[in-house]
Amino acid sequence: MTAAVSVACGTQAPVNPTTHLSTLVRDLKQGQVVDGVPCLVEDLPPRHLHVHVTILLDGNSVPVPAGIGVGKPWGYGPPGFIATGGCFAWIHTHDTSGVVHVFTQEGRTFSLGQLFEIWGRPLAKGGAFGYQGTVAILSDGRPFDPDPTALPLTPFEDIVLELGKPPATPPRPYEFAAMSA
Repeated sequence: MTAAVSVACGTQAPVNPTTHLSTLVRDLKQGQVVDGVPCLVEDLPPRHLHVHVTILLDGNSVPVPAGIGVGKPWGYGPPGFIATGGCFAWIHTHDTSGVVHVFTQEGRTFSLGQLFEIWGRPLAKGGAFGYQGTVAILSDGRPFDPDPTALPLTPFEDIVLELGKPPATPPRPYEFAAMSA
């Protein structure tokens, strides 16, 4: 089942009517730097890694949108896959799979907080996406209790954000088999 997204007027972001969470992506421009992460057309660092993010609200999946960290205009490859953009932040998504692409220089690590800053969505221990309440972070199935924004993004990491009640059955780990770092 695909939920429609309603567009609100004024300064409010579109909100998914099923979850009541806004997952709208920030509009980036070429050369813009957000929380130390640039959005560039060229000159992406050679180190490329992937992490996977799952978001659950009271046990129900909330899609991670395509286009996080991608400046407009967007060009599509296969349907739903953003192949080109006005710029690409060093942290970005191409589709709604939850796979986050991270380009970084050797010896530098980015964090979950930087992903959320680029996304333009709030993240804190007491809430995310406008939701206020219990937020649990799992990194590769293990609880991450400190500040969620401090979680480092590491190769093939599987991150789960549980907002509200945890699911009755934990989500299955994401399979990175077809991807390379």
